[in-house]
Amino acid sequence: MSQDLKEQVIAVIGKFDSGKTTFIKAVRDATSNATHTRPSAEEAPTLGVVEYRVPLPGGRLLTFIDTPGLDGYQAGGEKAKETEEILRMLEEHITAKGEIARFTPVTHVLVFLSANDINSSEFKGRARRTFERLFPNSQVACITTHWDQIEGDDGLPITVEEAKSKEESIYASATSGSLLEYLHAGREGNVLRFRSGLSIEGYSFPQDIIHKLFGGQASDPTLEERLVAMTKERDDLAAKYALLLQEKGGPTTLGEASPGPKDPSEDSTLDSKDVTRTPRTGEVTELEREALDVAHECKSNRQKSETAFAELKNTGSRFAEGLGNLDAVVDEYTSLRQGKDIFEEQERSLTAELNAPQSPGSQSSVRAIPAGTKQRFVLRLQEAQANLKETERLMALVAGDYRQGCAKVELEAAQIAKLKRIVQGKERELGEWLLPESEWFTKELENFRALQTSISTSLDAMRSGLEDGWEGKLGDNTVFLEGLGGYTVHSEMVAHPEDWAPAIESFYLSQVSLALSQEMVKFHSAVLERLKIQEKSAQREWKNGSEAIFGQRVPSFMKSSLPQLIPFTEEPGVGVTVTVGPSGDPIVPSEDPIVPSPDPIVPSPDPIMPSEDPIVLADQPGSGVPHDHLPLPSRPLVGNGGVMSVVFSLDGTKVVSGSTDNTIRVWDASTGQVQKVLTGHTANCTSVAISGDGSWIVSGSDDRTVRTWDVMTGKEKQVLLGHTGAVKAVAVSWDGTRICSGGDDHRVRAWDAATGAVQSIMEGHTGGVNSVAFSRDGKWIASGAWDQTIRVWGAPSTKRVWGASSTKSKLQKVLQGHNNGVMSVAFSMDGTRIVSASSDCTGKVWDASTGSLLRTLVGHTRIVMSIALSPDARRIISGSYDHTLRVWDASTGEVQNVLAEHSGIVWSVAFSSDGRRVATGSFDTTIRIWDLSEPASLSH
Repeated sequence: MSQDLKEQVIAVIGKFDSGKTTFIKAVRDATSNATHTRPSAEEAPTLGVVEYRVPLPGGRLLTFIDTPGLDGYQAGGEKAKETEEILRMLEEHITAKGEIARFTPVTHVLVFLSANDINSSEFKGRARRTFERLFPNSQVACITTHWDQIEGDDGLPITVEEAKSKEESIYASATSGSLLEYLHAGREGNVLRFRSGLSIEGYSFPQDIIHKLFGGQASDPTLEERLVAMTKERDDLAAKYALLLQEKGGPTTLGEASPGPKDPSEDSTLDSKDVTRTPRTGEVTELEREALDVAHECKSNRQKSETAFAELKNTGSRFAEGLGNLDAVVDEYTSLRQGKDIFEEQERSLTAELNAPQSPGSQSSVRAIPAGTKQRFVLRLQEAQANLKETERLMALVAGDYRQGCAKVELEAAQIAKLKRIVQGKERELGEWLLPESEWFTKELENFRALQTSISTSLDAMRSGLEDGWEGKLGDNTVFLEGLGGYTVHSEMVAHPEDWAPAIESFYLSQVSLALSQEMVKFHSAVLERLKIQEKSAQREWKNGSEAIFGQRVPSFMKSSLPQLIPFTEEPGVGVTVTVGPSGDPIVPSEDPIVPSPDPIVPSPDPIMPSEDPIVLADQPGSGVPHDHLPLPSRPLVGNGGVMSVVFSLDGTKVVSGSTDNTIRVWDASTGQVQKVLTGHTANCTSVAISGDGSWIVSGSDDRTVRTWDVMTGKEKQVLLGHTGAVKAVAVSWDGTRICSGGDDHRVRAWDAATGAVQSIMEGHTGGVNSVAFSRDGKWIASGAWDQTIRVWGAPSTKRVWGASSTKSKLQKVLQGHNNGVMSVAFSMDGTRIVSASSDCTGKVWDASTGSLLRTLVGHTRIVMSIALSPDARRIISGSYDHTLRVWDASTGEVQNVLAEHSGIVWSVAFSSDGRRVATGSFDTTIRIWDLSEPASLSH
């Protein structure tokens, strides 16, 4: 006992910059130097558990156990250790010391907090429980430091009175779940407080704090007196018990048949009551503590979720307002563009009129333009040119507004994504973990309390029987009667109790031992059941953590979902110009400015969008950013059935395919290795698509279903039912919010990707639908069918942030020109062109805004099954029944390459989002990947 009083073991925890190690060293130095030294403002971080042994006068010893800083620095830039991890390191250290030699338990805990960020360290759930387990009876003291660095409103160091007031307000306003909040409320006010860093009158030196904590303990006999009193109380109780036995006339031998306890084994049996009471009480106490922790976490999660949800709603409103403003800007820009087209046409027409009389080499007689008319033409031309210049200036201003609007919307979208993750995470924790665990704790507490009552009642009955004896009331004891097993007590035993007492009481003692064993089995069975449920709870927590770190992400915002400006092909101020000379005659350039260049499909670089995105939210399809020149597989990718559909992931690292073996396969686009095989369809998988963030896949099948799949787990997420015929085509909107499908029932369906609900059913085709596609801005859906038409529909509204989405999809255009079924359709990235493939052996290019046919691609000798347009709109690829892949110049319609490596129908073709690579799927069961930027690779 005296040794324990002479040695004090002090655990030291706190943030790495709170001055805790300097404090320990100051105490150590003070033992040999009486001069007070202020703690240093900076100190080297503690990276492990370190002991400091400080001897004091009178043979006393202080053992400080310093720990790594909470939320602090780690060598090599490693992630800082969590509070629970640091406490476990301390526990392992104490356990190891105890195994080597007798180790004094931790008597005091010093918690250091810097006044600069006193309220920042989290201290929840398991960290609290570990702290309680380590320091159940330890005195806790909180030492706040760096008060000399806190300034008042006047810029001067705060006074002692101001520090006291500020300290009280800081403790009172502690953040829920923080270490400060625990110290203020969790230890029921039994925490000492000290301040460090102020002027002398308000400042406690380290040695002063130690003196206040331990100065009087050597002469304080309170603990010894309490132990002596407890020992005396125990001896008095034993004496009273012995006297009670003597008063009942109890003999000391079994043969004398006296009632009451006689054998030492009976005492050990009675002691079993205490053996069972302690763990039962401990279990209930632990359950109550854990139930409070979970309830606290539930409350904290709800508050955070509600706060994030409110902010999400506000951000959603700002996002919707920003989209509305962008729509207005786009409408204004469209109106200006139309005016620009009118002024350009006026300019061309007037220039032609003015140039006609001066055209060299003209063989026809030309009527001279009267001078007055010519002058009016010149004035009109000048007016048209001025209007054109002003319109281009306004277009540039509107384009600037568009850029700013996009930047604001993207910022709000990023905030929405962040808040959604918070809300979804908190709701998942509540729904899948915290609420079920809270309910379980409530039920388990009731069960353990009922068990505790049951066991206590049984033990009291056992105790009563042992004290009564056969000559007393043992015959009425419930334990005795239950232990008879259906037998009855013979009247002879009742008539002559003194003769039968030794045998019956010995029998009863065996009954008590058996009953105790049964009660202990019951108790430990309940503990085992609790441990099993704790294991399930830990598995749930691990699952939640793994999903949060590695699972499906909230889809990132795609800029393609914004309203798009269609770029004008000339830079402002560049175009057809006619300069008027001093005489009023136009000065005609040497090269004819009237004849326009061939209308290319490829738009010039967009002068509206900035060259670099101010906010990078996600790589955009067709952005032109190379996928780090990913290598091609060394050989074709071989599956188990004919390949009916292929698509690249947005980052170009994966290829997804659907085939006649009813499966979807996910391939590594560089190595050609299969990463996942998704099974669930019961017929041909006819079409596949992948979300922009690459986290999920949608597939269509001849089994009449549309299914979605988790890429990471390979598990089926949803089965979308509604088509009454085979599903031949699926597509995903660029923002990942909608799915589109078409099938042999002649219908096109739009689905909500999150819920699987049908948003719209588009009817109008008179033949089976073979292909569907979304425009990049999500406003249009194109479908191609056996009725030889392409139909363009208005897609359900994308503005679904805190508002109802549209459920109607109106038919906008019907493109006619093919002589047989349309097998494939695709949009260009800017939404101005549509390409199609047909059973009439041709491909076609269409103007998406007018529906007019621009050119026909002729070359395939059999049905053209699939077609795609490169992200920069310069190339078209097509696959056919003739086993070839053809590469076309989009602006001229001329064939650039014919690739004939497949030995079966080329059923599907797809571009990577950087436009460098092409994937082709064939009925020869292979997928081939081609690099169009390297001609040598085209021979594969």
